[in-house]
Amino acid sequence: MYRLIYDEDGANRIFPIVKDEVSLGRTSENDVVLAHSTISRLHARIIKDENGCRIVDQDSRNGMQVNGKPVSNAPLRDGDAILLGKFPIRFSEALDQNVVVDEEPDDMASGTIIKPLSEILASLSPKDTARDDPGDKILRILSRVAEALITTQPVEGVLQTVMDLVFSYLPADRGFLMLHDPASNQLVPKIVKYRYPSKKTDEISISRTIADRVFKDHVAILTSDAKLDDRFDSKGSIMIHNIRSAMYAPLWNKDHVIGIISVDSPIQAGAFTQSDLDLFSALANLSAVAIEQASLNVKIQEEQTRRVRLERYFSPNIVNRITNAEDSATGHLIDVQEREVTVLFSDLVGFTSMSEKMKPQDIAQLLNEYFTEMIDIIFACDGTLDKYIGDCLMVVFGAPFDQPDHADRAATAAIKMRDRLREFNQSRSEGPQLLAHTGINSGSVMAGDIGSQKRKEYTVIGDAVNLAARLESDVAKADQIIIGPSTHALLKGQYELKSCGPVAIRSIEKSLHPYEVLGEKRS
Repeated sequence: MYRLIYDEDGANRIFPIVKDEVSLGRTSENDVVLAHSTISRLHARIIKDENGCRIVDQDSRNGMQVNGKPVSNAPLRDGDAILLGKFPIRFSEALDQNVVVDEEPDDMASGTIIKPLSEILASLSPKDTARDDPGDKILRILSRVAEALITTQPVEGVLQTVMDLVFSYLPADRGFLMLHDPASNQLVPKIVKYRYPSKKTDEISISRTIADRVFKDHVAILTSDAKLDDRFDSKGSIMIHNIRSAMYAPLWNKDHVIGIISVDSPIQAGAFTQSDLDLFSALANLSAVAIEQASLNVKIQEEQTRRVRLERYFSPNIVNRITNAEDSATGHLIDVQEREVTVLFSDLVGFTSMSEKMKPQDIAQLLNEYFTEMIDIIFACDGTLDKYIGDCLMVVFGAPFDQPDHADRAATAAIKMRDRLREFNQSRSEGPQLLAHTGINSGSVMAGDIGSQKRKEYTVIGDAVNLAARLESDVAKADQIIIGPSTHALLKGQYELKSCGPVAIRSIEKSLHPYEVLGEKRS
């Protein structure tokens, strides 16, 4: 695992490099946000491939250095000192290790201590004792640990911080952490740490009986001399790795266990005490809370990002329905699928020539105000904004959820948009008067997220879409709403319509018979 290590506001930060590309800079859009005056908005990128990691300067104002040498593009090695502007970062490379779960008899040596978590909690309750009481010492350490773990960072960073803290307060030479995977119902190794990296081994063994006992029975285990415990000697792994003392504890939060953590020492028998076991178990408790909080933060951020993305296209009501449906067994509703919909195109008349006489900032402001007014109406009718095409709006009714009245919703929205545009023009004391022409058509389309692996957008494609665009561009005039024959057949008769007669349309062999929507019928 590659990671970046740096200090921020007096606290140590660890950022694991899990993506192929990581951005570093001052603004919140970056993966690593560095609030320092010498850091540019986008200062640098770290690119990861099969050859390792490389840091690339992004034309930053104050440049960067690696190991004291100014660079613009340089490979990174374990322990490299990076300087972005005047902000120091250390690059670290933790080699992956294998943790093997061995099978063995369920024999327990008499010298092994098994302690339920309930006893550990009782031993940590406040007491009126001397200041050097082991419980008081543990509580003081836990206070410092809680402060270190409370900072927001990715799950991988929390795991690394947990192991660093364990090694800070316990005489461990090696440790590893495993999390439970609900899908496979297995304990999966996540991180391994050595106090002396030069003594790394290719494989670490843990007995399945121990792992299951710690995880399922919610107990912490200490063995003073693993070589005397037959249960630890599976396949000779204790002799091979020279393990003498070891501790195991569940990562627990109340009655919920998410994994296990282990430390051992080859130096001497009895390296760990019962007090160490209490501290280790308490550290596991704080670690589990921090890991779960970090995982929850990731889910919240993913949900927020997803909602922001969905809100670009869908009304709040549709967004809530999508989210609730995808949390249930309904499935992924924005996957590509065939749907019966009505498509609306609305384009401003003569805006290109009009904009030639306006300042760019005035054009942008006018369009933003106009689109805001129109989108409010579209979302009120539960329409889906497909895209902006310059000054043109493409809107879909009937996707991602079925709407039996999609044609009526489109016609109603078009009428309200025209009325709102008239009010919009009246409210503006100066500037050009805006007029739109609108084309509407119904039919079968493919709807869903379409695009490349790096970027997809929700859209609809098909002949029904193309005809709606043609009705808007080739048939509709200023202030007109033109609907195709298929939409006309679906409307329920509450509109005043006018026949346009047979009309020849580009790319369509036969002439069509569209209609103009004049308005809703008066009662």
